[in-house]
Amino acid sequence: MDLPYRYWVLSRSFSCSTTIILLLVCVLALIETGGDKTDRLALLEFKARIADPDRVLSSWNDTSHLCEWYGVTCGRKHRRVTVLNLRSKNLAGVMPPHIGNLSFLRKVHLENNSFRSEIPPQLGHLFRLQQLFLHNNSFSGQIPSNLSRCSNLLILHLGRNMLEGRLPTELGSLSKLQELVLQVNNLMGNIPPSFGNLSSLQVFTTMLNNLVGTIPEALGQLRNLKFLNLGGNKFVGTIPISIFNISTVTMFDVSMKQLEGSLPHNLGFTLPNVERIGLSYNHLTGPIPESISNASNLSQIEIMSNYFTGKIPSFSKMRALHWFNIRVNNFGSVQSTDLDFLCSLTNSTSLEILSIEANAFRGTIPNCIDNLSITLSWFVLSDNHISGSLPSGIGNLIYLENLRMASNNISGNIPSEIGNLNKLKLLDLGQNEFSGQIPESIGNLKMLTNFSLYDNNLRGSIPSSLGNCQNLLLLDLSTNNLSGNIPPEIMGLSSLSIYLDLSQNSLTGSLPEEVGNLKNLGELRVDGNKLFQHIPSSISGCISMERLYAEDNLFEGLLPSTMRSMRGLQVLNVSNNRLSGPIPEFLGSLNLTNLSLSYNDFEGALPTGGVFKSALLTSIVGNKKLCGGLPEFQLPKCEGSKKTRISRTVQILICTVSTLVVVACILCLLYFLWFRRNKKAPTSSSSKDELLHVSYHSLLKATCGFSSTNLIGMGSFGSVYKGFIDQIQSIVAIKILDLTHHRASKSFIAECEALRRIRHRNLVKVLTACSGFDFNGNDFKALIYEFMSNGSLDEWLHPTASQYTTRSKFGLLERVNIAIDVASALDYLHHHCEMPIVHCDLKPSNVLLDDEMTGHVGDFGLVRFLPEATHKLVTDQSSSVGIIGSFGYVAPEYSSGSVVSTQGDVYSFGILVLEMFTGKRPTDDMFENGLDLHRFAKATLENRIEKVIDPVLLQEIEELDNRQIVTVKGKNKSWCSIQECLVLIIEIGVACSSKSPKERVDISDALTKLQKIRKKFLEFLVIA
Repeated sequence: MDLPYRYWVLSRSFSCSTTIILLLVCVLALIETGGDKTDRLALLEFKARIADPDRVLSSWNDTSHLCEWYGVTCGRKHRRVTVLNLRSKNLAGVMPPHIGNLSFLRKVHLENNSFRSEIPPQLGHLFRLQQLFLHNNSFSGQIPSNLSRCSNLLILHLGRNMLEGRLPTELGSLSKLQELVLQVNNLMGNIPPSFGNLSSLQVFTTMLNNLVGTIPEALGQLRNLKFLNLGGNKFVGTIPISIFNISTVTMFDVSMKQLEGSLPHNLGFTLPNVERIGLSYNHLTGPIPESISNASNLSQIEIMSNYFTGKIPSFSKMRALHWFNIRVNNFGSVQSTDLDFLCSLTNSTSLEILSIEANAFRGTIPNCIDNLSITLSWFVLSDNHISGSLPSGIGNLIYLENLRMASNNISGNIPSEIGNLNKLKLLDLGQNEFSGQIPESIGNLKMLTNFSLYDNNLRGSIPSSLGNCQNLLLLDLSTNNLSGNIPPEIMGLSSLSIYLDLSQNSLTGSLPEEVGNLKNLGELRVDGNKLFQHIPSSISGCISMERLYAEDNLFEGLLPSTMRSMRGLQVLNVSNNRLSGPIPEFLGSLNLTNLSLSYNDFEGALPTGGVFKSALLTSIVGNKKLCGGLPEFQLPKCEGSKKTRISRTVQILICTVSTLVVVACILCLLYFLWFRRNKKAPTSSSSKDELLHVSYHSLLKATCGFSSTNLIGMGSFGSVYKGFIDQIQSIVAIKILDLTHHRASKSFIAECEALRRIRHRNLVKVLTACSGFDFNGNDFKALIYEFMSNGSLDEWLHPTASQYTTRSKFGLLERVNIAIDVASALDYLHHHCEMPIVHCDLKPSNVLLDDEMTGHVGDFGLVRFLPEATHKLVTDQSSSVGIIGSFGYVAPEYSSGSVVSTQGDVYSFGILVLEMFTGKRPTDDMFENGLDLHRFAKATLENRIEKVIDPVLLQEIEELDNRQIVTVKGKNKSWCSIQECLVLIIEIGVACSSKSPKERVDISDALTKLQKIRKKFLEFLVIA
C-alpha cells in the first residue's frame, strides 16, 4: 500500500472514530438530561403528596437545581439523586410510588416521621439501594416482597411501625444484608427458614411482634451475627442449639416467650463474646452453666421469671457486669452457702443492678457485700429464706437507692451504718425477725420515699429523727413491739401521701394534734395499740384521707364534729374503743363505703342516711344504748312523747310534700329540655351515634389474652393495652380498670360520664365501654379509645435510652402546636360544655399524640363537673375532696383544702408548658430548698432565656442559624426572632402557674397568645 493511500485510510478512520465518540457523548448527555428530569419529577411528586408543616421542603422548587435541594445528595459525575435524607422532619402522609423512579438512589433516610399507609412496592425497582431507613413511622400493610430485588441492600430498618402480615420468604435472598430491624410491629407467622441464607447479617431483631412457631434452626447458619433480639413474640419449643454456636454474638435476647428447655453446659465457650443475655419470662429450667464464667465480656444478665434451679456459679471474671437480674426463679439449695456467689461479684466494678428476689436462697448474707461496687444502686434480696444478721458493711454501698430484703428470716439489730446510705429512696426490711430499736441514724436518709419495717420484733420508741425524712410517701412500722408516744415529728411529715401504718404495736399516749398536717395522706392505720384520750379535732386537716383505721385502742369521748369536712373518707373503723355520745348525723353525708362503730358506748338514735342504709356496710354491734335506724339493724324503737311523735309525723308530711313538689319541678324541667333539644336536633338515624358493643371475650381476643407484648402503659387505676377489634377492623387502646383499687370504679364512672358529654378534636375519642364479668365471674370494666400511634407527650419530652435516637428531635413548632392543642381542649372543657368541666390531672403522660402529632387530652378519671355560674371559684364541697392529681402538677391551693376550680387546670397547664420548653420535670432533683419549676423559669426571663430552654431546642435554633446568617446587633436574625417567641411562651407558662389562682390568666387568653406566637414563628420560617 503506497503512503498517500495509507494516510487517506488513517484520516478516514480517525474521522469515523471522532464521529462515534461525539455521538456517544450526545447520547449520554441526553440520557443524563432525561434522568435529571425524571428525578426532579419524582421528588416534586413526593413533595406534593405529603404534609410538611415545618416547610423543610420549601427549597424544592424551580429556582435551584435539584442537587441543591434540602435533604438531597447527588452523584458527582451523573448528577442523579443518590441520597434522600429527611429523617425527623415532621413529615406526614402517604409515600408516593414515584420514589421508585429515583433509580440511582443508594440511601433513603425517612425515619422518625409520620408516614402512613403501605410501603410502596416500587422501592423494589431501586437495584442500587444500599440503606433503607423507614423506622418510627406509621406504615401499615405488609412488607413488600419485591424488596428482595434490591440485591445490594445492606441495611433495612422497618421497626416501630404498624406493619402486619407474614415475613416475606423472598428477603432470604438478600445475601449482602447486614442489618434487618423489624421490631415493634404487628407481624405474624413464622420466621422463614430462608432467613438462614442471609450470610452477611450482623443485626437481626423482631422484638415485640406477634410471630409464632419455633425459632428456626437455620438461624444458626448466620455466622456473622452479633445482635439477635427475638423477644416479645409467641415462639414455643426450645432454643435451637445451633444459635448457641454463633461465636460472634454479643447480644442475645429471647425474652417474653413460652420457650422451654435448659441452657447448654458449654454456653460460655460457644458464646465467648456475648455481652447481654436476656431470657426472661419463659419456662426455662436447669442451672446456669459453670462455663458462663468464660464469657468475661458479659455486662447484662436478665433471666428473671423462669424455673432455673441450682447454685449460682462464680462471676469473678465478669468485670464489666453492671446488670444482674435473676428474680423469680428457683435458685438455691438446702446449703448455708447459697449466697457465696455474691463475693465473686465484688470484681464487677460497674455493678448497678443486683436482684435475686423470689428464689429459694438460704444461708446468711456474707460480709463481703461491703466490697460490692460503690456504683450499686439496686440491691434486692426479698422473698427468700435468708437468715443471720444484716452485715454492718451495708453502709459502704453509699450509692444505693433501692434496698429490699423483705420476707426473709434476717434477725439481729438493724445496723446503724444504714444511715450512711443518704441516696436511699426505698428501704424495705419488712417480714423478717429484726429486733432491738430502730436506729436514730435512719433520720439521715433524707431522700427516702418508702420505708417499711412491718412484721418484725422491733421494740422501743419510734425515733423522732424520722421527721427529717421530708420526702417520705409511705411509712410502715406495723406489727412490731414498739412502745411510747407517737412522735409529733412523724405527724408533721406532710409529704406522706400513700399510707402511714403504725398498727399492731404497743404505742401509748394520745394521737398527736399534728395529725392534721397529713393533708395528702390517703390511709392512716393506728389500730391495735393503746392510744387514749379524744380523737383530735385537727384530724379534719386530712382532707385527702380515704381510709382511717383506729380500732382496738382506748379512745374516748365524742367523734369530733370537724370530721364532717373529710369528704373523701370511704372507710372508717373506730370499733372496740370507749367512744360515747350520739352517732353523728354527718357520717351519713360522707362518701363512706365501710363504717365500723362496734363495741363502743354510743347511744341514741341511729342515723338513717348514707352508709346507714345498709347493715352490710355498717357495723354497730356492741353498742347497747342505740335505738331506731332502719329495720335491718334490728334495734329497739326510740322512745318519745306523743307530742314528739306528732311533731315527727308533721315533719315527715312536710318533707314528703316538699319532695313531691321538687320532683314535679324536675320532671317539668327535664321535659322542657328534652322538647327543646328534639326540636333543634336534625332528623337522622339514631343508629349513627350508637356505641359499639364489645364483650370481655372480644377484648381478650383483641389483646391476645392481655399479653404483656400489647401493654402500652400503666396508670393509677389500671393498664392500657393495644388491641385489634374485629368489629371495626381497627387498632384501639383498651384501658382495663384494676377494680382492686379502691377508686377504680369511681374513676370508671367519672370517665364514662365525662366522655358521654364531650367531644372535641383535641380530646381522646372514646369508642365504647365494657362493663361485665370475666370468665371467673369477677367484675370487669374497660374503656376503649381511639389508638394514638405516637404515644404520650411525656415519652417525647423524656425519651428512654431506647427511644432517644427516635424522639430526641422534638422541634419547637411541634411543641407550640401541641401546647395549642392542649389549651384548645381545656378552653372547650372550661367554657364551651353544657356544664364546665375540670380535668384535675393534666400532665404530659395524659396528653396523647396521633400519627399527625396532634395533641389529645385523655384520662378523665378525676374529672369534676362544675356549676356554670361558679366555675371560677367553686363552692361545691364534694368536688374538692380527694382530688390529689399528680405531684408537681397539682395546684398548690388544693393541698390547703381549697375547692376545685378551672384555675387548678390552668396551673397544671402552666407547669406543662414550662416542662415542654425547658425539658425539665417539676419533680427534677434540682428543685429543692424552695426552688421549683415556676421560680426557675421566671428568674431567667430577663436576657437569660437560653439558660432555661431545652438543649434540643437550642440545637434546632443553631441549625436554623446556620441556614440563614443575617446579623442584627451582634446576634443573627433567627436567634433574635425565636428568642422573642420563646420569651413569650415562657411568660405564658409562668403566668398560668402562679401560686395564687387570682393571678393566673384564663385558658382562653393563654390559647389566643399561643396562636399569635405560632403565627409569628411561622412568618419567620417563611422568611428564613
